[in-house]
Amino acid sequence: MVSKRAAFAQKREQMLTTLTEMLRNDERFVAAWLAGSYGRGEQTVGSDLDLHVVVADAYSEVLCAKPWEAGAKTTPERLALFSQIEAPSFAGDVHQNNQLGGTFTYVAYLESALNVDWMLTPQHAAHQLPDTRMLFDKVGLTAAPPAEPETLEERAERASSQVGWFWLDACENARNLLAGNLCEFHEMYTWMVNHVREVRAALRGEQVRWISNTHSRVYATREEQVAALRALCDEMEMLMPEVVRLGGYVPKNPRVVVEKRLALL
Repeated sequence: MVSKRAAFAQKREQMLTTLTEMLRNDERFVAAWLAGSYGRGEQTVGSDLDLHVVVADAYSEVLCAKPWEAGAKTTPERLALFSQIEAPSFAGDVHQNNQLGGTFTYVAYLESALNVDWMLTPQHAAHQLPDTRMLFDKVGLTAAPPAEPETLEERAERASSQVGWFWLDACENARNLLAGNLCEFHEMYTWMVNHVREVRAALRGEQVRWISNTHSRVYATREEQVAALRALCDEMEMLMPEVVRLGGYVPKNPRVVVEKRLALL
């Protein structure tokens, strides 16, 4: 007997197949690829479809129109496209989420309960992004142009800034524990994890690879919360001398305030 989770994942694969063929056979679209967890080959049962679609320039003025930057709605033309595979329950535009400058529409489908993030980009502005899975390409899109390498000074400044923001968040997060604001604690803890990732990347001369749900574990007890906060502070303290050697700057004794606040628990 197929489990509900397996059946849900199977529906998603069927939708992906249907979507790919529908778009491939439509003259308005010249390429499409998957980003996100599917693009990296790391999808789970809960993954959505992060779908980039390249619109031929002759059709992009209509399909990539932005009468608003964000809203719990989309244009009739885009809604008609999204509805070709299944009736949407909800569709909302958040165009800033399209890295290529096109449109972004979150669509939740009524019958299957599946989610597709539709990103439509005019052909003249499109190139394939890294960590993506090509579904079809009728025109031979180029890869993303390589970014200009950071100078040592830029890397040092990026690392230094992230160190500073980390300790600001660490101080505030100790205060969250004092106040019993556990939701805020876990949210800010995730920010702190991201600061550590950013510092490590800057030290290596790399850009951080975006991932969702950077740290999804919930620390249930006060002891676990304090231990997690302290372990993350230890990790950052070990990185700080490397930041200085790179030519950056770090605060003096930032841990003191954190520990004084934790001592009040």
